This record gives sequence, structure tokens and C-alpha cells, in this order.
Amino acid sequence: MEYQNTIAIYEVIAELTNQMLIAAKQGDWDKLTGLEPSRVQHVETLKFYKNVLPLSRNASERKVASVNRILADDREIRDLVSPEMAKLSSLINSTQNGKKLTRTYSQ
Repeated sequence: MEYQNTIAIYEVIAELTNQMLIAAKQGDWDKLTGLEPSRVQHVETLKFYKNVLPLSRNASERKVASVNRILADDREIRDLVSPEMAKLSSLINSTQNGKKLTRTYSQ
């Protein structure tokens, strides 16, 4: 049945998101970003199955559980990534300011 494909895809996305969370907790940014394209591909695939058939109660519960896992893990990933992004942004701004100062005082 089509809904089984839908549920399986939600569960794969939940697992990929969990793997991304583990990578973020370990500071493995390469692994984190490496998993993202697969997750995006599964989300795109999910669009083909959207609203194909009504879900059974069990399937609906599995879907909701997967979505809740995805949202919780994604929120935690953002919490872990945000400080790193702020550091990177600060470093980039510092480098740009340094270049401006060098150009200004080199003349």
C-alpha cells in the first residue's frame, strides 16, 4: 500500500535527522552537512506520496511519532549549530574588518 511507503519515508527522515543530531553533538560538522542532501531527497520523495491514501490509525500514529521526532531533533540541532554559526559569522566579520583596515592604512 502507498501509505506504507509514506510512513517508511517519514521514518527514514526521522532516522537521518537523528543521525544529524548525533553528528552535531559530536561536533562532526562534515557528517552533519553530508547527511542533509539525503534528508532533502527523502523529503522531496515524500511529496509524491502526500495525500495518496488516507492513513490507518496505526499509520497515522507512526507518522505523528516520526514528525515529532524530526521536529524535536531538528530543534536540538539548531540549538547546537546556532552558536557555531555565530562564531563563524564573527570570524568572517573580523576578517572582513581586518581587510578593510589593511586597505585603509596601506594607502
